[in-house]
Amino acid sequence: MTATARETPWTLQYADGAANVYRFSQSLAGGAVSFEYVPVTPEQSSTGTYSGGEPRKAVLAADDPRIAELWRRVEALEADTGSHGPDRNKGTGAFSIDTPAGKRAFIVEQGPALDEIHSFMKGFRE
Repeated sequence: MTATARETPWTLQYADGAANVYRFSQSLAGGAVSFEYVPVTPEQSSTGTYSGGEPRKAVLAADDPRIAELWRRVEALEADTGSHGPDRNKGTGAFSIDTPAGKRAFIVEQGPALDEIHSFMKGFRE
């Protein structure tokens, strides 16, 4: 199975170091991929002032090359257990993946690997 043709349904979620959530899902094979960005609001933040920006929803074509790149990057991070951490702390990235094969989750510590995926994810908000 290629990165662009995954068994459906699937959901991939990334919560960044500030707890802003990026959620991707595909219900049907070959169907559109839903994207949602759920930012932290000042009312939810520990400081009472932080804002993750504006919420965003989008529908992406199943063959959008960014979807294949998303999976490539997330699976590389999942395989790089040296970048994983045991606990969800401020500044870490939390990933969860739900597919017909099951659910899995992992945490990536602060560092270059997390910085790279975060920069990539931000592109979906634009």
